[in-house]
Amino acid sequence: MARGERDWAQLEAFEAEYAERLAEEAQDSQFLTFLRKLAAGARLRSDERKGRDDSTRRLFALRGKILSLREKLGEPTETLLPAEAALAPKKVAKRAAIEFLSDPLPPGHLYPVTYAEIKATLAELPPEHAATVWRVHLTNQKRTGTDGDWLDGEIRLHCLLPADGRRLVGRSEGTQDIERWGGALEWEGNRLWARWPLDVYKTFVLRRVLIHEVAHGVAELPGMREAVRSAGSLERFCELYAENFHRPPGKSVKLAF
Repeated sequence: MARGERDWAQLEAFEAEYAERLAEEAQDSQFLTFLRKLAAGARLRSDERKGRDDSTRRLFALRGKILSLREKLGEPTETLLPAEAALAPKKVAKRAAIEFLSDPLPPGHLYPVTYAEIKATLAELPPEHAATVWRVHLTNQKRTGTDGDWLDGEIRLHCLLPADGRRLVGRSEGTQDIERWGGALEWEGNRLWARWPLDVYKTFVLRRVLIHEVAHGVAELPGMREAVRSAGSLERFCELYAENFHRPPGKSVKLAF
């Protein structure tokens, strides 16, 4: 049997076993609850997807093998697999609104963006891309080496801005984006600072940092693996995605445009 034929045969066997196991699951089981939430458009945290009993762990493992084989064979994968379609709710529930969280502000500092501005920016994206985000957290961390990060659907924006607009540039940070987006670099002894006008930094956070982090979620969507591979790396894919969303004045020397 040729390799491709073996893959198809294995997929057929896995899907038959999966359908049989689903039929045996109790209606109040953890796994079926997970599938119904998935069908309703919920964005689930990693700990909500982990199996807490043997049956659920086996089903997750089998589902993962099926998804991997379907992708390998170029088979379309919707939110639910064919064996799961009967478990979808009669009416798909409206996706829950994005949660927002902000840490207390230290004296003399502010957050450059509001919840409303974040929501308006996300609304410019394709709905399926914005739907990868379930929470945005404005943190009061002053020195992280980055303006934002992604954690399984949660975007943490480390965008605390002092009243004088100066942010310390970490040793591992690049300075190209600071200058392209309108910030100014200042040395003080052996320490490098970026000085940001409030409106300039607001635009940078909304249209570069936020969008870059959303791209991490986009990269996880079905059918995006080839785009990430073509970009060369996940981080480069995210940079390209953000650059295509909004390109500031000036030439990019990091990206091939």
